[in-house]
Amino acid sequence: MNVNKWILRKIKGLNHERMNEFVSKIAKEECKSKLFVKLDIYWNFFTRGCGYTDYFRGNYINLSKSEKDTFVTAKKFYKILDYLNDERYEIILHDKLLFNKFFQDYLKRDYINLRECSFEKFEKFLKGKDVVFAKTPTGEGGHGVSKVVVKDFKNLKKLYNELLEKQQFLVEDAIIQSRDLNEINPNVVNSFRIVTLYKDGEVTILNNALRINQDDSDVIGCTNDLYFSLGEDGKIDSNVIDDYGTIYESHPLTKKNFKDVQIKGVKEAFDKSIELARKIPQVRYIGWDFAFTEDGPVLVEGNEYPGYGLFQFYKLKNKRTGHLEEIAQVLKDEMSQIKL
Repeated sequence: MNVNKWILRKIKGLNHERMNEFVSKIAKEECKSKLFVKLDIYWNFFTRGCGYTDYFRGNYINLSKSEKDTFVTAKKFYKILDYLNDERYEIILHDKLLFNKFFQDYLKRDYINLRECSFEKFEKFLKGKDVVFAKTPTGEGGHGVSKVVVKDFKNLKKLYNELLEKQQFLVEDAIIQSRDLNEINPNVVNSFRIVTLYKDGEVTILNNALRINQDDSDVIGCTNDLYFSLGEDGKIDSNVIDDYGTIYESHPLTKKNFKDVQIKGVKEAFDKSIELARKIPQVRYIGWDFAFTEDGPVLVEGNEYPGYGLFQFYKLKNKRTGHLEEIAQVLKDEMSQIKL
């Protein structure tokens, strides 16, 4: 897609209501007029390919030109991924059923493939289970995921047919979350994202973020969640923020104080992500999602397009540099081969 077509597509798909929310917030915080902020957003879009969300998260209104140069934008990110990730192997990450088969030893849970199994095998799989999760193999962001309480379905054949109709071909055991995370929000299995970059046989962890539901939803990713990063010791080493940059001292639902949080198994999750990245070196930039159980971290899925926006959110760690600099520090001279 050429630049002009990309610009036209972005303009056509612009969410004016959401952009105006960000404009109002920035204008209030920076004591600027809304018109000034909006014009600056448009200027950065046309000169840098920076959308309003990236503009807000990066605090562009206060950055110098050299600081802006360290940030990833959507246009740049596609080019980075196109260079780093071999699309012939991306399907292993994109299709959850292929992913589960390839990384089966790391899942620590049973699953079944409705593309291949009969109703009789499905019925046998459910025997003795209380809760399972059904997923569309290529769903993203929590979409296409359903919690299935087995006792609520007297007619399992009907359930089987409904899952086939919805293309929820992956059915897997529920993950039993650790007490550490249940104290924060027990209603959903909260996911821990670790982003790795592979170069010359070595794997670098670029960033991490734990995503926590604010409410009692039983699926992660469909609400205005909270985010923070963790150190190897399991303690929070950043601010706790939501999508709009509000900083939280405690969880709004459970009132758990974030300064008291310590999650067991974070170092193990870091080590596993490095081990996993070495198994698929053809896809060099990957976001690994883990859940934490009493028996340690378990692999949930891998993402060939893990997103970069949160890692550039200045309110997370009060940084004035972006994710592009983190990538460049690993790639070094190789960075010049990516035509940004």
